[in-house]
Amino acid sequence: MNLDNNQLQFFVNKIKLQPENMQKYRDQIDNLKSKLENKIKHDQNTGLKVTKFLLAGSWKKRTILKASGDNPIDIDLVLFVGGDENIQNDLEKVHDYIVNYLQEIYPQKDIKRDVDAKGNTKSITIRFSSSGLEVDIVPVVPLSNPEKYVWQPQRGGGGKYITSVENHLAFSLQKRKNNQSYTAIVRILKYWKNYKELKPTDSEGGISSFAIELIVAYLDEKQGIESNIEEAVIRFFQFVSGPNFPNIKFSHAINTIPSFSTQVYIADDTNNENNAAKKIDQSKWNEIVEEAEKAFDTLNYAQSIKTEGATIEEWRTIFSPTFNIK
Repeated sequence: MNLDNNQLQFFVNKIKLQPENMQKYRDQIDNLKSKLENKIKHDQNTGLKVTKFLLAGSWKKRTILKASGDNPIDIDLVLFVGGDENIQNDLEKVHDYIVNYLQEIYPQKDIKRDVDAKGNTKSITIRFSSSGLEVDIVPVVPLSNPEKYVWQPQRGGGGKYITSVENHLAFSLQKRKNNQSYTAIVRILKYWKNYKELKPTDSEGGISSFAIELIVAYLDEKQGIESNIEEAVIRFFQFVSGPNFPNIKFSHAINTIPSFSTQVYIADDTNNENNAAKKIDQSKWNEIVEEAEKAFDTLNYAQSIKTEGATIEEWRTIFSPTFNIK
């Protein structure tokens, strides 16, 4: 049997971070924002300085899931760094500056800095032990051209790329306005990715939440807006498991897809030169395709079943035993 949006929204409401549980995180975020605003306002440095900040990631895009054992609540905090024309040639200096900057704001906090085997900074994180909130710090350096674009250090250590945090947030907002089910579709697919252990880890690549968002957005642009959650989810699985997965790019983004050697190419919606799927190798992509094909076949079969109970059992094989519609 087919499941309508109200039925599937019941499950989405189970897996998303509930409004009544957001306040404890919001209080800590507001406190951090207040400290940053005060620091920026009174910073007298003539060299490097943080000029502004933005909240980003799934919290800002309203696709955040509730915390689970392997998936804590995490928020991207983008810090715009200026004051040194040569800073983009010294990533380590940027990271050192940001760590010291945050320690001045939160001297009592453990500012965690992960590095790779070569000593390159992979990530900088503030952890709030009382709530489990993790704030991933993203330093960026604004460019004069094009407007609103920045260079950003590669997550995972070493290298940098050009993107636009502000344009991406505007793109996500427009997708939500165009499709009232966009966040529900993204959430349920992110949950599938986590349940099937397809997300990126320190040891191997996987399909990221960002890549899932980009595919859903691309399908809405290329195949038409699909607000029926069930049909959109099935369309995603059909697309990913198809024999000819295309190179995904966006006409409004700057630049073109360069030559590449990765298994698949899913361009950042602000710069087609950035591949959001570059860490997915052949073996992992085969696994992703296999799981997507299973999901496509299972959900198509579920539509042909006449009883609700049997339909739910099929969905549970894809979205975990916790799946339910009431």
